Amino acid sequence: MLTLILLAFFIAAKSCLVAFLFITIKTMTMNSKKLLFTLSILFSLPLFAQQIDVSLVPYRQGDLWGYSSPDKKIIIQPAYNEAHWFVGGLAVVKKGAKYGYINKAGTVVIPIKFYSAKPFRFGYFDRTETHKAAGKVVQNQDTVLFAGASLTPNGTESCIDTKGRVMSKCPAINENSIPDNNKVVMVTEEKIYSLVNNANLYDKLVDDYRIPGDENTYYVGVKNNQYGVINNKFEVILPFEYSTIKKINIGETVYLQGVKNGMYGLLKGNGMVSMPLENNNLVYVKGINGSDYFIVSKDGRTMVKDLTYKDIVTANYSEILYDDEGGFVLTGTDNRKGFYFLDNKMIEPRYSDVKLIRGGRFLMVKTQAGKIGYVNIDGTEYFDQ
Repeated sequence: MLTLILLAFFIAAKSCLVAFLFITIKTMTMNSKKLLFTLSILFSLPLFAQQIDVSLVPYRQGDLWGYSSPDKKIIIQPAYNEAHWFVGGLAVVKKGAKYGYINKAGTVVIPIKFYSAKPFRFGYFDRTETHKAAGKVVQNQDTVLFAGASLTPNGTESCIDTKGRVMSKCPAINENSIPDNNKVVMVTEEKIYSLVNNANLYDKLVDDYRIPGDENTYYVGVKNNQYGVINNKFEVILPFEYSTIKKINIGETVYLQGVKNGMYGLLKGNGMVSMPLENNNLVYVKGINGSDYFIVSKDGRTMVKDLTYKDIVTANYSEILYDDEGGFVLTGTDNRKGFYFLDNKMIEPRYSDVKLIRGGRFLMVKTQAGKIGYVNIDGTEYFDQ
């Protein structure tokens, strides 16, 4: 009986979470105010929720935008103040102070009359069908392409279809197209342990783990505000000398990121050293390609290493940050930005800012002159200086 009660509680809680997530996402997506769709603002926002079409690349000549093929042949002549990527066969363009949509032939298919406009994306409507022969009602979904756009200066958006018509209601959004920043963060409670504090070995235990092939259980503990590790036999695996110990699970292997005397290192769960405690900082990154990386800072230089401590990106940079779309933003000693792609291609720092476009083949860059442009993975620039 207790099992059934707990199961029912779990199902109810999960349903509430899903409902909360849907309401939150719909509210965030449909009620955005004053979304000024300028390229400079896009550096601080998710670029696109829907996969973009890279067969035509926004191309800038001076201050005007058009489109070129990937080999830089001009397909749509530069005539716009802004030109955004194609999604679903349509792209947002700006002329003067207003936005509209063009197709891949360069024809304006939705008039340039909006004060703000977003790229198209796929959503769905629920549709109820009655199958008389089967004698039952079936709930189906109609997929629809839609965008958010505003016809008024106050920026309040409506949903429009591919004909530019305002829709009576906005579609629900396909979960696969929801930006990562809409995730609901679950908070877990602090663990409580019943392990007897033998010989006052620790003040409290904060985490635990097991090692494959090892019958012992390991515990991360704190004593006098210093961290250490013991096992269930009360053997000290790591002395209580660390200012922090953070557990990292990589596959079946447990690693411990330790900080001691202000220096970072990486140890295996059994206490063996994997990366010496000689670094100024150490950040673990799980790449979207499934590989494991560590951003390591030492002596004023930053590098990227793999689990074997082998250099992936050498220590020539003042800062390296992981881009959630996949890859690393490289900052040179002169504060210029470059990029390391996860397939081992690199663009050395020469821009004032860079941002990876969803799909991982193009960068949005800001030149030293403050102008926006696009660069592909091979370093081809789709703009004139």
